[in-house]
Amino acid sequence: MKTNNMKTKLVLYLAIGALVLLPSVALVLNDAYGYGGGGGGAILPPTIPVTSPVPPTAPPVVPPTTPTDALTQMTSEAGGVVAGIYTNPDSAKETAFQTAIVNKIVPSGTTTATISIITKFVTYGTSTTTTLGAGERGGVVNSFKTAYGKLPATTNDWNDVIKIANGRWPSQTSVASEAAAKVAFKKIYKRDASMANANDNAAVTVMAYGLRPTARNLNSERAGIRSFKAIYGFNPTTAANWDIVRAIAYSGAKR
Repeated sequence: MKTNNMKTKLVLYLAIGALVLLPSVALVLNDAYGYGGGGGGAILPPTIPVTSPVPPTAPPVVPPTTPTDALTQMTSEAGGVVAGIYTNPDSAKETAFQTAIVNKIVPSGTTTATISIITKFVTYGTSTTTTLGAGERGGVVNSFKTAYGKLPATTNDWNDVIKIANGRWPSQTSVASEAAAKVAFKKIYKRDASMANANDNAAVTVMAYGLRPTARNLNSERAGIRSFKAIYGFNPTTAANWDIVRAIAYSGAKR
């Protein structure tokens, strides 16, 4: 009799245990196979392959990226500047920029034709100089004048103006300007410039001809202004002063 009672109790306990464990087993299965259920772990959606959209084909734009292409482009632009070829001229704008910028660059006695060419360049720029503002284009002309002691007049002159605006070495050489730049270099860096060193060469060339950076860094320029003032005792004002600031800011030359 006792044996039968024990068997009955054992069966009863097993049945109760199965009822208690059944929900947990179901929950584990739901979580493991992602069938839903509200209280389990995170349900990960099935992975769907994603294909990047293919943009429509457009005509390629080929900028003058190689040195040869760039120089050819600049030569072409120089011819256009001398010829005065510009689309959509704006006489009111030209008058405003001549008054505000050009008249401060050209000396008295400059011919009307020369003033007109400079004014149009300052006002409209060229394909490779439109990233500069009108004032900076005027500054490039002023740097040319300071370097060579004359205003640009020929196609070769304007080619060098455009090269300077694009941070390229000009084709014409000014022995006097380079000599003065080497003197300034020694004052700044406390040593002679080594023209075989790329950074020293860049510093001398920027100071001599006023090459503009391809991308401006205002923090570097502010530091250059502070260095200029610490060395010379005054703030930069002339074209030559600002060329020194640019050399300090961008050449990479060191003491």
